[in-house]
Amino acid sequence: MVAPTKIIAGLGLSLGIDILEAPGATGDYRTLLTSKATAIANALSAPLQSCPSVFVPGEDEHKPGRSDGYDFGFLHIKAIDDAGHDKATVFKVKAMEAVDQAIRQLAKLLWEAESTGIFQYFLCVTGDHSTPVEYGDHSFEPVPFTICRLKDFIGAIGGESILAETSLDSFPLPTIQAGEDLHEDIGSEHEGKCKQIQAFSGDSVSEFNEIAAARGCLGRFPGGEMMGIITRFLKVSA
Repeated sequence: MVAPTKIIAGLGLSLGIDILEAPGATGDYRTLLTSKATAIANALSAPLQSCPSVFVPGEDEHKPGRSDGYDFGFLHIKAIDDAGHDKATVFKVKAMEAVDQAIRQLAKLLWEAESTGIFQYFLCVTGDHSTPVEYGDHSFEPVPFTICRLKDFIGAIGGESILAETSLDSFPLPTIQAGEDLHEDIGSEHEGKCKQIQAFSGDSVSEFNEIAAARGCLGRFPGGEMMGIITRFLKVSA
């Protein structure tokens, strides 16, 4: 798990999950998403990659991760939730676009490892709750959940050639320029500018949001069923 947010890391530790160190990952607006993606990718592609360092609770030191790698990785991103609490509309949208870029970086790193024929990867993207900027706090909507094979994700975004164009250079979360309205309604500004991606397989949903996800083939399910859904998907898709 890469989770600089201490409450999330604490939950991971309580389940016996190793907490990986990612330089520059702060769990706030200063975090480096590329560092998080690289730490997870290296852990999931060991022994091809060097083993990541693991935080040791109660000790001011780190230990090497498992030399034979891991079969599950959890990457937590906090900044989107913070933007909702801060009611920072423009920043939240820009930060979500940055997360899209980081997911593509992660996909590129994993695809390089999968291309060796040793590994097969799956991506799952979800959240624990909504934090609408209108409220500035958590709300009750069912959260979107999506899962797919890595190769299907690459097919959905346009193939390996598109992935090859993805830079692995680290980048900071976007900043808001002086005078830019954090609470501006940007719906009309982005309308029509988002590229519509056709659903690749599974169902007709091609957007990642609460409303679109309600049409998904999984329907609505409690969070306690999530890991069961993931493991069943792996068994039938492997």
